[in-house]
Amino acid sequence: MPKFMNREQKSNSPGISLSLVAIMPVFAVFYALVILPFIPMGNERGAENILFWPVVAGLTLTLVLMNWARIDSRFFRSLPIMSLIAYLLFAAASVAWAYNPELSFTRLVLQVLVFIVVVVPYALSIPAKYTIRRVYLCYAIALVVSAVYVLTTPASQIGHPGYFTHKQDLGLLGAVGIILSSHELLQRGWRRLSAVVTLGLGFWLIFASQSKSTLALSLLAIPCSALILVLCKKTRLTPACFVAAVVLASIFVSNPIERLGYRLYGDSTLTGRTGIWGFIEYQISQKPWLGWGYHSYFFVPNSPQEAAPGYIREMPSSHSGYLELRLETGRIGSWIFLAFIYSSLHLLERVRRIDPVRAWCFLSIQLFAVLINLLDSNWLVLSHFWLLYLVVVAESVRYSWPSSSLSPAPAAAVRAVTPMRTSRSHV
Repeated sequence: MPKFMNREQKSNSPGISLSLVAIMPVFAVFYALVILPFIPMGNERGAENILFWPVVAGLTLTLVLMNWARIDSRFFRSLPIMSLIAYLLFAAASVAWAYNPELSFTRLVLQVLVFIVVVVPYALSIPAKYTIRRVYLCYAIALVVSAVYVLTTPASQIGHPGYFTHKQDLGLLGAVGIILSSHELLQRGWRRLSAVVTLGLGFWLIFASQSKSTLALSLLAIPCSALILVLCKKTRLTPACFVAAVVLASIFVSNPIERLGYRLYGDSTLTGRTGIWGFIEYQISQKPWLGWGYHSYFFVPNSPQEAAPGYIREMPSSHSGYLELRLETGRIGSWIFLAFIYSSLHLLERVRRIDPVRAWCFLSIQLFAVLINLLDSNWLVLSHFWLLYLVVVAESVRYSWPSSSLSPAPAAAVRAVTPMRTSRSHV
């Protein structure tokens, strides 16, 4: 083998840069899950947060540009990624009519930086085989730290928040931990043993948080995902078709969420959510097509939310991810985002044909996201779960390609190997 490689060979050798790029999405999840909650004012306005994302996004872009020849344009042409980019572009346009353009622009830039760190690396031929396992380890660490907090700190009257600011955040951690641990139970050796421990921690933390919705919806998502994949195999349909069928069926049922809440919890108001939804629906009706502007309603000085009656005035969100989409970017923005959701579900049929177990894990996470956003706002927020959702979608796009095409530059690889063989023949 020659001692030196030419420029083309160097550009096509994997190198350490690809390994660093592959770690970036996991590092982002770990930051949002374990580090950010401990930072005072840990949100998009915090000084540490403002510093972290530009630095990591700049490093990610630098590493991607170093491997420019390995970028596969098919990734950006896939419908889920195109839909997400289209939504971000529409959100950028909404800054022009936002209630508070400055805050809207700042929050949009933060979301773009998240997109660069979490999604863009998958346009390269990064080694993504162990990404979900690494993400699971991040959640395992968070579950252990949360368990220590539950044991050593007093709970609030409505449930223990762990090291988060609200009990729903701890419940969400426990629910995602249950889903990822269920996937790990199918592995062997120490991975199965650790999954048993984290699965138990996930259930315990949800009970400690008293977050009924996350427990019910996570336990619904896991078996329903398996059932949907079995039906996909028999009918040759995709998961998106079954989810769409359920959505269409619910249109013919009067107040389906309220009825379900009454049957499960004996509370048709879903702990006061129906009152919040009623006021938000009124606010949506004021600007139905374009919305109030991306992230330009809650936590905005002199927001129209201050005109809400009673407890609704104190709410930090719509408690519905879908209402939040319509509130911020109107019908147009919500339709674009729904295209992102359904196209992501559609791709999982291709993943199932290659790796059914991985498809089950991915669909469980996506289905749980679809369900939990009926009761809470988790789309396009700076949370570990949104970052995990982006990882699942991006990896589904890459994983759905044939294994022979996971390397984006096969012709270049052949050209790189040919001179090496020729040089050997002359030695």
